[in-house]
Amino acid sequence: MSGDMFQDLQQFQEYMNKMQQLMSEVHEQMPQSAEGEDAQGAVKVRLIAGGIPDSITVASDWQRRQPPESLGAAVVEAYGSALSEWMERWSGGLAQSNWEARAQEIEGSLDRPSPAGAASAHPEAFERDVRHVVSRPIEEVAEDVLTAFDVVERQGPEAYAQPEVSGDSAARRVVITLGPQGVTWCVVEPEWAARQSVVRLNQAFAEALADVRAKLNSAETSGPDAVADLNLGGLLDEAMAILKNPRHFM
Repeated sequence: MSGDMFQDLQQFQEYMNKMQQLMSEVHEQMPQSAEGEDAQGAVKVRLIAGGIPDSITVASDWQRRQPPESLGAAVVEAYGSALSEWMERWSGGLAQSNWEARAQEIEGSLDRPSPAGAASAHPEAFERDVRHVVSRPIEEVAEDVLTAFDVVERQGPEAYAQPEVSGDSAARRVVITLGPQGVTWCVVEPEWAARQSVVRLNQAFAEALADVRAKLNSAETSGPDAVADLNLGGLLDEAMAILKNPRHFM
């Protein structure tokens, strides 16, 4: 393999290290939780990372604030309020990190030739132990890497979209639907809700949310499975082993 190709591989490794570090910093800016209420303050929703509802609670005087037939709509409204709060806090954190400018700088580094003889940077946090990796010929690894890029490129956003699932409480008194856009639908049986204590109502919401999360965990999307089949970690280890063993370039 030519020296130019070797420098290209080194440059690509540095690019991946920088991108991984930037993505880790962006992830750290993600709020751990957020809360929101409907306009009348009858329902409060607490979100955790990923936009998943962690809890839904009704106020002790919710019937003074919302009629029973509007309780489901109040849940959806409270969820939207919590999601807006979550996004606002995350956007503020990202703005402070100046991530867009840094990402553009990293992207531009791929178009700049590496200085002759420059040492490759390997941040300690992202070093991989490849001492026991037996790499295939560089041509085979390169072909698999190109194939992997092609598969990832063909995966549209819909392949990674969260599936729509519905969960319900005992006797289906409360039904909650969670889709790619979050909580899109909630139905609470009005006559039943009007007769329940706050404790029982909150318990029913907890049951429905637990059912939603269980179904969400068991649901499958095609995108992650297709990427997992590529064994990207193994390919990266082989590429790193090649970079660290000069004999591959003789």
